[in-house]
Amino acid sequence: MNTKKRIISGILGGRVDQIPVWLPVVSITVPMMEQAKAPWPAAHHDPELMAKLAAMPWELAGLPAITVPFCLSLEAEALGCELDPGTINRTPSVKKPAFSIPDDFVLPENLLERGRIPVVLRALEILHDRLGEEVPINAKITGGFTIAGHIYGVSEFISWIKTNPAYAHQAVESASLVTKALITAFEDHGADIISISDPTASGDLLSGDQYREFVLPYHKRVASAARRPSVLHICGNSSGLLEHIKTSGFDAYSFEEKIDVLTAKKILGDNISLVGNVAPVGTMLQGSPEKVTADALLAMQGGVDVLSSGCTLPPLTPLENIRALARAPEHYRVPREPEEILREFSRGFAAGVNQ
Repeated sequence: MNTKKRIISGILGGRVDQIPVWLPVVSITVPMMEQAKAPWPAAHHDPELMAKLAAMPWELAGLPAITVPFCLSLEAEALGCELDPGTINRTPSVKKPAFSIPDDFVLPENLLERGRIPVVLRALEILHDRLGEEVPINAKITGGFTIAGHIYGVSEFISWIKTNPAYAHQAVESASLVTKALITAFEDHGADIISISDPTASGDLLSGDQYREFVLPYHKRVASAARRPSVLHICGNSSGLLEHIKTSGFDAYSFEEKIDVLTAKKILGDNISLVGNVAPVGTMLQGSPEKVTADALLAMQGGVDVLSSGCTLPPLTPLENIRALARAPEHYRVPREPEEILREFSRGFAAGVNQ
């Protein structure tokens, strides 16, 4: 089974000969930028540099994580937000919202021509042509809840959940139109996988009931728009959201180390594949290769379908730690014999009972 098929099969919950390793989030580091001669912020604005840099995790570390764009502000910029351009180790971020209230929102007819969207479209084409036979090309798109926070201001938008629920719904619904439009465009330009990053829709900010009301209906619409395998990534401790996430329609769920793998497996079952959850800071940035391997083994033993970091890799993550993550599945044998499967099941069952 080749790398591309293994990853897609893992996302879709299919048969694999080895746990695939793959990141739905950004895995670019400063040494990669230096090797590619494609530093941030320049690589955010040039399709050739973007494609060259996106290939570096695979070419330098054997990590089949080819993801564009590299930030969460692509959509906000296209909608008129003022950005901080970022630096070599910090991605662009929103400085000033574009709108005051949802009634002000207008979906641009020329959305795909605005901001850096044309850069990403061209970079996807380049990556598809150069690497599409070897590894899947992943397009990362910001979820509607997070876009709404960007274009109205996070504090103001979150306050509407209590003070003006109609505004909150209107804001997420209109922002999700942007997410859906980019899904279609990115798939048409070569994306093999669609990853929706919606970090503001986190259990650190929302209760399960709030997620069910203000996020889940729009996640379902977004998931149904994808023609390729789809992955949802939400940061933070979102254990309280899992019962709802399993009905979202996404093929896989990417989560941080704040959520225990066995807990996620117990709640989500076979409804959705698990992608995670090696700690990006405590292990990938600050740990040793041995620590990376040990934590990766725990995640695989816990039941992840795809091994990944729990969130975006810090730009100063050591290359040797990324290589260790890429090689970690070689140290784990997928249970195949009946007694092995029973042993894996028993361990997960016992852990669930003891929580």
